[in-house]
Amino acid sequence: MADKGLSPRQKMINLMYLVLTALLALNVSAEVLVAFAKIEESIRKSTQNIERKNDELYSKFSAAYNENPKKVEKWYNLSNEVKDKSDSLFNYIQSLKVKVVQAADGPEGNPEHIEKMDENNVGGQVMILEGNGAKLKEAVNDYRDFLLGIVDDIVKDTSSTLYKSIKETFYTGKLVGHGGEEVPWESAMFEHLPLIAVVANMSKIQNDVRNAESDVVSLLLSQIDAGSWKFNKIEAVVVAPKSYVLQGEPFKAEIFIAAYDSTQSPKIVMNDGKILPVKDGKGIYETTASVGTYTFGGVIKLKSPVTGDTIDFPFESQYQVVAPAVSISPTKMNVFYVGVDNPVAITASGVPASDLVVTMGPIGKIRKKGTGKYIVRVNKPGKTTVYVKTKDGRKLGSMQFRCKLVPDPKAKVGNLKPGVVSKQVLVAQQFVKADLENFVFDLKFPVTEFTVSATLGSFTEEYKTRGAKITNQQKGLIRQLKRGQKVYFENIKARAPDGSIRNLGTISFKIK
Repeated sequence: MADKGLSPRQKMINLMYLVLTALLALNVSAEVLVAFAKIEESIRKSTQNIERKNDELYSKFSAAYNENPKKVEKWYNLSNEVKDKSDSLFNYIQSLKVKVVQAADGPEGNPEHIEKMDENNVGGQVMILEGNGAKLKEAVNDYRDFLLGIVDDIVKDTSSTLYKSIKETFYTGKLVGHGGEEVPWESAMFEHLPLIAVVANMSKIQNDVRNAESDVVSLLLSQIDAGSWKFNKIEAVVVAPKSYVLQGEPFKAEIFIAAYDSTQSPKIVMNDGKILPVKDGKGIYETTASVGTYTFGGVIKLKSPVTGDTIDFPFESQYQVVAPAVSISPTKMNVFYVGVDNPVAITASGVPASDLVVTMGPIGKIRKKGTGKYIVRVNKPGKTTVYVKTKDGRKLGSMQFRCKLVPDPKAKVGNLKPGVVSKQVLVAQQFVKADLENFVFDLKFPVTEFTVSATLGSFTEEYKTRGAKITNQQKGLIRQLKRGQKVYFENIKARAPDGSIRNLGTISFKIK
């Protein structure tokens, strides 16, 4: 996007922001705002899980330092510095979340319970006009460079997975903004977005901070015994760009030993018996899954440089696949029409389509047509509601719709318009028809009857017929007309898709 050399992951991030911008150019529905809120809550919970993991890492560091301060001191001090800088950036972002929420909801505003989720001005006000976005960008850049310096000193390879992951995760270059133009990172992240999206972006950065903190502290911890190979200090590490993906995206993770011998290729065996391909000491795990939460794991087998024995290092990780949106959406119109098939698309975040139970009331019925696709039939005008729940009875949501009659079609004699017409052209017409013009559904209204009438001398003659065909008797009446006389096609009736008969009125022609 901004740079042809960007990694696939960064291109994906830019594309996600482009899609988000397109969505926000539309009338954002309450369902989309709720979906953002659920994603933001999911990110916060994921961050809390990572913080518990980080607490365990720091506890291990403290225990190792108490046991052998001289050996551990260098790595222990570095880990404390990582913790301080991570906490500082995390807390700074939290203060910005409070500031933008209180700017919208008032002094009592709470980022975890946002009232004005659709407010789309405070992000630009607080983060752009007041300069907080630029300050945050600088803080993120400083934090990224600090971590990259530690990783480079240890790994001494800027092409390593961890180095590239940190660099890409905290990318703050230009992104694609409104209209497809490139805009500064802070504008793409916080300007012209609903408040819930601004907070979700901040929560994502906090999640990235805790993830990067975990990866770097794990690397530091591995250095304590990297040379002596005390196996109780060597850990299996799973590095993934993110812990959740949108439905249809592939999930990728690299699995390796943090302190490893580059001359050896470990054997990585998954719990299902599958052996992963290994390159440069790292195994690549890739799969595509439907909506849900998944756990994967296995064993990394590596030979000890001291004894030559094979040592097993178990690993386990988890990822979540979420749907990109939640909606009950009519495919063609925002109303249901009586007597026709009204298509509806229904999706629910985190729930497979096969687990949805969809009902409707009080008028009409709904039936399933395919994955996420349904057909609604209503039998009279009014209002009806579509309800969605899971098979175990958990209510997911509902939406009310208006039900209307299909509008009357326009009656025509052939393709002629009412007005002056030659006798020969009018006699040449074969049928009276009813066309529903400029309507989203392709519906037929067969003409069931009509009458042709005209005044000849002092008397009015009329001939009625069933069906749509103009009879010879009716054409004979037209042939008797002289210039300036009028003929009427009246009492035109047609059958609607719901079976009712519509009276379409009269069409008149003047013979020229």
